[in-house]
Amino acid sequence: MASRAPQLLSPQLPWSPHRDCYTDVALPLYEDLNIVQQPVNLSGLAQQYAEKATWFIQRASASRRPFLLYLGLAHMHVPLTRTPLSAGPQDRTPYAAGLREMDSLVGQIKDKVDRTAKENTFLWFTGDNGPWAQKCELAGSVGPFAGSWQARQGGSPAKQSTWEGGHRVPAVAYGPGRVPANVTSTALLSVLDIFPTVVALAGASLPRGRHYDGLDASEVLFGRLQIGHRVLFHPNSGAAGVYGDLQTVRLGHYKAFYVTGGAKACDGSVGAEQHHEPPLIFNLEDDAAEAVPLERGSAEYQRVLPKVRAVLADVLQDIAHDNVSRADYTQDPSVTPCCNPHQIACRCQAPTQPDASTASKVGT
Repeated sequence: MASRAPQLLSPQLPWSPHRDCYTDVALPLYEDLNIVQQPVNLSGLAQQYAEKATWFIQRASASRRPFLLYLGLAHMHVPLTRTPLSAGPQDRTPYAAGLREMDSLVGQIKDKVDRTAKENTFLWFTGDNGPWAQKCELAGSVGPFAGSWQARQGGSPAKQSTWEGGHRVPAVAYGPGRVPANVTSTALLSVLDIFPTVVALAGASLPRGRHYDGLDASEVLFGRLQIGHRVLFHPNSGAAGVYGDLQTVRLGHYKAFYVTGGAKACDGSVGAEQHHEPPLIFNLEDDAAEAVPLERGSAEYQRVLPKVRAVLADVLQDIAHDNVSRADYTQDPSVTPCCNPHQIACRCQAPTQPDASTASKVGT
């Protein structure tokens, strides 16, 4: 990509799946690798997103050079704030107002593209996880992906779980003349596909000497193929199992669980962690709500089980023999959130014991 893309992102702060929110450090706003605001002003964030994005698109289009803009929205995460962009007579809840604000923001970006570079610009909109059920009316809905088996056991089958309500997200592709209009695809894709796809669209090659979990999805997005991934793996996300371990396998329209558990629900309940050997297997084509697993003695189950075991063994071996990133951005002062309990702009909790390494990072 000839033009570098600005990125407005939330930080990677120390996190535990058992914590409800980040509270230790005031949330900073990043542009590329630099903190531009800490704490971030949520009331003006959507407009800041829109202004920065449209400015960049205008500048990049005028230069007639290829460009990439990655915009990591804070929507629809809590906290939700009411702003002029979210105001509307029908918005009776903060969540509805937040959706209106996001719609307005994305609409401004699309309109800018349509006016400046419609014929050769591709827009890809998607989310990163399902609703955070413990936030109740601020969380949204899982729709038909109810995780009914887990719901009967207790807890939430949404965010932090590996049920469809936690990991399945919507995606919309837009590119007049390239992306067919009013078409729905059942191809299995992942946010891991964004990187190899944009590299391919730029006519570049992926770096060698490493393995990639994503694939070039351009043929699917442009309507020329209806086949994406055959296999996907859902890492444990906090509800059950060792955080990050791969114990849920998607194989075509089948999904196998070696561990289950419910995240904290709106009423505060959780679902106990359960291990399954052999695994629970659901046919998502017939049972998107994941209500009834296949009978272990059925011919269908016995046909699918060895395939599940084989692909899981393959990916674990692949991980074991792949390169491991050594990047450590915590050592870069420009991207380290400031921490000084005596400064409002660097709000954080004072350490119990003085820490020389922390003190050296104090600043705005």
